Amino acid sequence: MLVRWHRGIPTLVVAFGLAGGFAGVAWGGNDATKIGSGEGETNTAARALLKLSVEDLMNITVTSVSKKAEKLSTTPAAIAVISQDDIRHAGVTTIPDALRLVPGVQVGRVDSHQWAVGVRGFNDTISQKLLVLMDGRSVYTPLFSGVLWQSQDTMLEDLDRIEVIRGPGGTVWGANAVNGVISMVSKPAKETQGLLVSGGGGSSQQALTAARYGGRLDDHTFYRVYGKYAIWDDFPLVGGGRNNDGWWRAQSGFRLDHEASDANLFTLQGDYYASIADGSAPLIQPVPPSNNSLDTQWEQQGGNLLGRWTHTISAESEFSLQAYYDYTDWNYAQLQHQLHTIDLDSRYRFQLGARQEIVCGGGYRVNAAHTTPSAVASFNEQRRSDQLFNVFVQDEITLVPERLRFTMGSKVEHNDFTGFEYEPSGRLSWTPHDRHTFWASVSRAVRTPSQFESDARVNLSALPANPPFNPLPTLVVVAGSPAFESETLVAYELGYRVQPHENLSFDLTGFLNSYDNLRGTSERTDFSTAPSGYVTVVSDLVNNRSGDIYGGELAVTWQLADWWRLYGSYTLTKTDLKAPPNALTGAPTSFDESSPQHQFSLRSSMALGRDVDLDASFRWVDHIVSSGAQNPGLVQPSSTIPSYATVDVRLAWRPVRNLEFSIVGQNLFEPRHREFNPTFISTKYAEVPRSVFGKLTWSF
Repeated sequence: MLVRWHRGIPTLVVAFGLAGGFAGVAWGGNDATKIGSGEGETNTAARALLKLSVEDLMNITVTSVSKKAEKLSTTPAAIAVISQDDIRHAGVTTIPDALRLVPGVQVGRVDSHQWAVGVRGFNDTISQKLLVLMDGRSVYTPLFSGVLWQSQDTMLEDLDRIEVIRGPGGTVWGANAVNGVISMVSKPAKETQGLLVSGGGGSSQQALTAARYGGRLDDHTFYRVYGKYAIWDDFPLVGGGRNNDGWWRAQSGFRLDHEASDANLFTLQGDYYASIADGSAPLIQPVPPSNNSLDTQWEQQGGNLLGRWTHTISAESEFSLQAYYDYTDWNYAQLQHQLHTIDLDSRYRFQLGARQEIVCGGGYRVNAAHTTPSAVASFNEQRRSDQLFNVFVQDEITLVPERLRFTMGSKVEHNDFTGFEYEPSGRLSWTPHDRHTFWASVSRAVRTPSQFESDARVNLSALPANPPFNPLPTLVVVAGSPAFESETLVAYELGYRVQPHENLSFDLTGFLNSYDNLRGTSERTDFSTAPSGYVTVVSDLVNNRSGDIYGGELAVTWQLADWWRLYGSYTLTKTDLKAPPNALTGAPTSFDESSPQHQFSLRSSMALGRDVDLDASFRWVDHIVSSGAQNPGLVQPSSTIPSYATVDVRLAWRPVRNLEFSIVGQNLFEPRHREFNPTFISTKYAEVPRSVFGKLTWSF
């Protein structure tokens, strides 16, 4: 099993959270429970969802589109909000599973510890065209230009909301916010006072424990500390057997908010995490056995510290300054990587005349990385430091008060890979009636190169001699290039939000994404670097692909009764992507972006009295044609993932105030199903099993 001598790490992490909580009780006494509503979190959250009307849901405040607060109903972008109550009623325990609630987001579970998350196509395990933020801190790694989802976690009970923008956000967020932005926003410490303890376990997620305590130092300073720990069992393999991919993860953290005055708010927060996952790693070498798989462990740890000062000048003017440090350490069988990041960011919002609101700012980031080479992967620069500078400005012009607005702006960045990049956008919002909003936008975004694309060399396969096609044994490698350029996107969007009845709302979006300079390969034969007795076929990473992805998303919210609400969504994603033929064989090159063409979901939330909740969700996902991580030297299952339908059900009961029991059944339609192929070379394909999970939550 995966939990060996490392068992002490998660124990200490959770103990930190519990010790901090009970120390806070002793220090702050019962005063902490009097802050806020005076009602326990569990009982309040159980009723909050259905207390909000459909109109209230439409008018939730979001900040991710323009880096300023605005109503969701009139925002000129395809944005959805996952609230704390949505997370709780869905019964999910991970951030990727919570993202399944958003139309237009494609989530596929690869195995026990890996997810693929994409928006409007190009789905893979590193979410290469998404920018993901945790309280304003980017979790985008420059090694692969993507997000490793198994590294991203927090105490879900402390999240206020997750804002998901489908479409570019480069004008305010910069490079790599290409297909979307996912922004996780945690609650202020003032709203998480008192003690909360939860725990549970089940068939796939064997254990989950978490504890959080919030208190106050004085009338203007509030804090919280937390710790959590989870264990996941192995997933089944395609064809039978176990995948040997179980894992554990532990995390702890804190947040401190100081209200120095009505105009000044200071925030300091930080996290530390560690995880170990069982798995397999490829061993591709020009000596027998040429293609092999090693059972190994994948270790990850890291931490961060973030500080923010927000200064409110007036109702129309605000300034904020944020800085953070982030450290990650990955130790895989074929990759050891350490990364240090320091980031500074400033934002200023002000009025210019009666009809213009300006948001502007700038930032600086430095990434210092050390990557250790192996027999499979190597880098020309094992140590490197990259800098990023940026400035942006966005102007919202009110053409007709409360009816017509036009927003334009651009971000200009300088990075060490490609130099200057620019990302302009224009957005128009028309609200002819309080319940109707039409919007349209045109945006440009870029994905800058990664260290992998600029100077990596990775062995993909070692093939035996097969005359007359390959007279000599062949080593197949992929190689990066310093000449690799940024991938570019020009996106066109149209949207319509309408509330035809006080209990019914629709959100419809159509989009066309036109891509250029997409990553592809150019094959060549290289005898100069071939091992003795071998020929080397090199696939150079180049910008030789382009094309369009287009489609639409529909979301519906319907309040059938005071105690019953339905959510429905449908997503259509069509692709027309072009790739040149293979340079060596002249054969057409397939180009799939690993996303389903159709997705449909229906979710029901019922409050059966004050003490019982019943939630259910149905999800259907179309088939996926994907090359995955096909290895020419190995026999693997079909790359096509069949369509699947599944149901999750949650039943919760509160026998007394502030105590909740819940049981969740996931993937109930069939014993197991595939959702996504491994992105990296693998000999094993896992399936997602049917599972049951029970949980107890106590707060006071």
